[in-house]
Amino acid sequence: MNGTYVAGTQLSNPAWTPPAFSGLMTQITAYRLVNSLTNLANVASDLGGNYALGRNIDASATGNTPFVPIGNSDTPFTGQFDAQGDTISSLTLQQVAAGQFLRLMGIFGVIGARGIVRNVDISGTASAAPSQMAVAYMGLLAGTNNGTVLRVNTSGTVLSGGSFAMLDFSVAGGLVGNNTGSILRSSSSAAVTSGGALGGLGGVNSGLINQSFATGPVVSSGYIAEGGGGLVGGNSGTINQSYATGPTTFEGFCRGGAGTPCGGAGLVVSNSGTITQSFATGLVTQPAYGAIGVARANTGTIGNDVYWNADTTTATVGVVFGTPMPAANGLSTAQMSTPASFVGYDFSPTGVWAMPAGATHPVLRWHLAQ
Repeated sequence: MNGTYVAGTQLSNPAWTPPAFSGLMTQITAYRLVNSLTNLANVASDLGGNYALGRNIDASATGNTPFVPIGNSDTPFTGQFDAQGDTISSLTLQQVAAGQFLRLMGIFGVIGARGIVRNVDISGTASAAPSQMAVAYMGLLAGTNNGTVLRVNTSGTVLSGGSFAMLDFSVAGGLVGNNTGSILRSSSSAAVTSGGALGGLGGVNSGLINQSFATGPVVSSGYIAEGGGGLVGGNSGTINQSYATGPTTFEGFCRGGAGTPCGGAGLVVSNSGTITQSFATGLVTQPAYGAIGVARANTGTIGNDVYWNADTTTATVGVVFGTPMPAANGLSTAQMSTPASFVGYDFSPTGVWAMPAGATHPVLRWHLAQ
């Protein structure tokens, strides 16, 4: 972090443009190497810098002193953070106040519009009890992403509230709480439990989620629980070529007047944006409400190339409120295992999708390559 170097002759190409899904901003970039947990914390001292992990970081020491998020709403992270495939493991995160009514939790509190985080695997725990009437944005990577997240994979636990006696206003996801930027080729297997807006990958999305997926369990509990989505809680942005396979569980009853829409769904809770070439397969459990394959409410656009596994989700409908989906888009496991069932999906050797031998649903080719 404090080292110096003398660069040799550097030859760049004036016509260079960043390759697709590279996340690069410049052809030649000088990075400060992050080689320790202390180095990682010191990224907060220069939020516009360029950083790369020099080695895997064991963050188990944060079990005693939780890690403070880097950047906030007023001063977000606006630099580049490239882990180059290294890992940050055994991380315990601390919640930080960002104003009177907002709390943030993640390695990054807020990734700014110019910020880029790429090529990192994160495992750890984000656990908090939000203050009454304070919204908490929670994710293992970031509370809020306004920039670009590329090839980031998270595992572990995101836990907020869980008590019927607490007003729980959290927005929680396995990767990020609130996304207004771009999430590309990323995933989460984290277990997410919350009473507010929640999803396996993100709590709410008003940006772009592309070629990404979630496999972790989602549990909606707490006093104001209304359900969770396998991938995202609320979507007002764009979700494309993405999927969720984790189970979603709605434990209690919904706070609100008679007829209040309640319950989660296999992919998202509510959609007012656009969803294309995506699917859900996880079991949807909500005793007081029937299982829903894709979205509880749809006032946006869900393409005819969006599907759910009717066998594994146990859902007979894709959408309950708003614009419905064709019942034929609820596929059997046998159909989910057949590329021909997915209209418009490219399963060619260079296509986005692949169907490995023995697979029960399509997978993203980038993930298969890893």
